[in-house]
Amino acid sequence: MSNVFVRIFSSIIKILIISFIIVVIATSCFYFYARCNLYNIPVLMYHHISPPDERKLVNVSPDTFSKQMEFIKNNNYRVITPYEYLDYVKGNKKIKEKNLVLITFDDGYQDNFTYAYPVLKENDFPAVIFVVVNKIGKKGYLKISQINEMIKNDIYFGSHTLSEKYLPSLDVKEMKREIIQSKIKLERITDKPVHFFAYCTGGFNRDAQSILKDSGYLAAFTTNRGFNRDRRNNDDIFALRRIKITDRDNPFKLWVKLSGIYHIFHNVKEPF
Repeated sequence: MSNVFVRIFSSIIKILIISFIIVVIATSCFYFYARCNLYNIPVLMYHHISPPDERKLVNVSPDTFSKQMEFIKNNNYRVITPYEYLDYVKGNKKIKEKNLVLITFDDGYQDNFTYAYPVLKENDFPAVIFVVVNKIGKKGYLKISQINEMIKNDIYFGSHTLSEKYLPSLDVKEMKREIIQSKIKLERITDKPVHFFAYCTGGFNRDAQSILKDSGYLAAFTTNRGFNRDRRNNDDIFALRRIKITDRDNPFKLWVKLSGIYHIFHNVKEPF
């Protein structure tokens, strides 16, 4: 009986040692590739930040969000503004340290002010919130006063269309309205230039990109979509891909998503 126990124990130890070696090798390889030219600055994409019992889709709980921001701060990542990010993508600035990250939110929910903003402010983290402009002030969405307060503390605002329309489904006239009028209206609300846009559900086409360029936007963000299907590059400034962050992203998962090479493991989807 004792010999059987010894053999079983020995087998378990061997399995654990082999597993440990595999993890070390895999982690080392992952870290090595993250330091190579495959690096792209990660752009994190959030939506709701609210208690889990509210059962919202694409929701991250306040506790998880706080822990994720704590992880970013404690591990010396540098959270940058959208203007800095654009300078890096366009090559105006050289990426010297591969610890950069841009934080974004879609839709402009009021819980972004209630739960996310205090954490961002406490950590001195800038961020971008893409708002559905016609929903500002409506139930569940940001108020003008909240938007103006956040602007004072390095929170930037971009358009997420005028009325949350999927642009590829629109004709050019309606598409222009969603893109241009949302910009004009948001600039009046914030008294700031609006230079950034995020496509609803990430969908876009060539017409949308052309209208955005002609309207004075500097860049537009999607999800994991693009005409350029090369996963290694994220340099189309009117189709900048982002990484969805979930409530299930523990420190290890978050580290992987912040590595700068997470994108190479995901196929780029069609833009529409």
